[in-house]
Amino acid sequence: MPIQLEIFHPDRIAVGVARGEITLQEFVDFATAMVKADVVRYRKIFEVTAATSMAVGKDELLAMDERLRQVTQKGPRGPLAIVADGNRGELAQTFKALSSSDRPVEVFRSIHEARKWLAQYPIAM
Repeated sequence: MPIQLEIFHPDRIAVGVARGEITLQEFVDFATAMVKADVVRYRKIFEVTAATSMAVGKDELLAMDERLRQVTQKGPRGPLAIVADGNRGELAQTFKALSSSDRPVEVFRSIHEARKWLAQYPIAM
């Protein structure tokens, strides 16, 4: 799976790392795995700097975000830090602008900056 999900339950953080070409189905599978693991309320990092291409566009990302919002109506969604290459971060910036109405979303160039930003948010219980 080109998107690897690591969950750190004591810290209430989930980290997704995308590598290679990412298809829409792989993105759907990744989101489904987060729902099944009940980590949508956790703080999240989605690191896409090693993704060579994403066959996921703005419309697909927004549709997935809406589906996650409907599936997870039982509680708040945790903050999301997206780590993207500075030369290819336009999709991440678009996602941030269009999907951050019910939770904090920010785009970073390094995982260290992302972790520092997430640290300001309380651990979800």
